[in-house]
Amino acid sequence: MAQHTFTVGEIHCGACETAIRKSLSRVDGVRHVEPDAATNKVTVVFDEQLLDLGQLAGRLDAAGYPVLA
Repeated sequence: MAQHTFTVGEIHCGACETAIRKSLSRVDGVRHVEPDAATNKVTVVFDEQLLDLGQLAGRLDAAGYPVLA
């Protein structure tokens, strides 16, 4: 398992956190998702043999929460 924290734009509230959690939790290989609207960060625990950071970032972007550099 690997863990990575992304800095993400557009997280405004608890509903945004729920949307992120639901979107990423559906991805095969994601074990845990912890979004935080107060810091605009999303921590993801995932199986690095099934996913890479680019795939996770793409999923966040597709859900409407772009990863910031």
